Amino acid sequence: MRTVLVVVAALIMLARVAAASHVTVDIAACRQMDSLLTAMRAGAPRDSVQRALEHILDTPSYRVMFRHYNRSWRPNHLPPAVFERMILSLEFPDAYTAGENSRADAMLVRWRAAFDDLPAYRRALGQLERAKLPSLVAQGVRYAQTWLPPGWTIPDFTLVVQPQGGSPAFAVDGAQGYDFFQIPRTSAGDIDVNQLVGTIAHESNHLGMREPKLGVVLTPSDSVAFALITMFVAEGVATEFISGPPAGRVPAIPEVPYHILSALDSAWARRVAEEPEMMHRLADRLDRAVSGTLTQQQHEQEMRDYWFEGAIGRAYVLGSEMFGAIELGLGRKAVFQAIEDPRRLLQLYNRAIDAKPGTLGRCVRAPDGAVAQSLAIGARR
Repeated sequence: MRTVLVVVAALIMLARVAAASHVTVDIAACRQMDSLLTAMRAGAPRDSVQRALEHILDTPSYRVMFRHYNRSWRPNHLPPAVFERMILSLEFPDAYTAGENSRADAMLVRWRAAFDDLPAYRRALGQLERAKLPSLVAQGVRYAQTWLPPGWTIPDFTLVVQPQGGSPAFAVDGAQGYDFFQIPRTSAGDIDVNQLVGTIAHESNHLGMREPKLGVVLTPSDSVAFALITMFVAEGVATEFISGPPAGRVPAIPEVPYHILSALDSAWARRVAEEPEMMHRLADRLDRAVSGTLTQQQHEQEMRDYWFEGAIGRAYVLGSEMFGAIELGLGRKAVFQAIEDPRRLLQLYNRAIDAKPGTLGRCVRAPDGAVAQSLAIGARR
């Protein structure tokens, strides 16, 4: 009987994963930009180049990209007109001036390299066109699904690849976006399938995350407190269990098949050293939130300037370490409990440290006051 139940459970899981997502893959922007850059290099008139560029930037692929860069907590981070002028400056230098926009400045470096070597761009485009993207996406989705609570599934989504030069990958509004310039590659210059699948799995896990159902209407102060706590969930889970970060205060999870952060080991180690300050800041901001002295606007400013600042955002590291500790100390069921109700994240994290002091003794505990304040979100009136 036990064998039958195990087989049935496995079949149910396979059926759930197989039905999880229908994915539309769109790489048209990569071809369109190839044509545009070629025309620019050949001396096409500025007005015709600008019209063609405006058309490309109004396609679904780039509309997804602009939604990513101009989220509610960082509006006008990259205005479309600025991005357009940055690209035009490759051939028409007066179109954009360095220093106008920090994101565009950083992107320009990759655009310039592509414009200066169009044969390399076309070789990379040919590799992407020959890659079996639907199969790779299905592989990534299957793995991502294993780190979502029972009953949560990854919805249908569109995967777009476009030249942009900023975020290597992102998920927003039911879509995934990938920077053509930063598709992971091996030392031989071929597409690194393991890293690409791992990145797809990371972003797919984001798309499968749901808004927690607390069963209560939060006060304005509790809404800010809840936003602060939930900030660690999506990136913490996907980073720890899919991206395969190096060991920090929490040992690396051995069964994670992807290691897409290997080039950032030293940056990760520096962030791990900051964890005592991060936890102190989290407790302080949580106290301010529940007392009504931390506004949503101030929280969003801190997200930009502190928690998601730099090559490895602090929220990624602290979230990853907390969820890794919960998995090692209490098991996957507890991980899912923290995902479903983030108010329990700090409580479960401290319990995990207590359960495995030999393994997790270096972890920075959440202050008891912060644990109590987190658990009380939604109970205050």
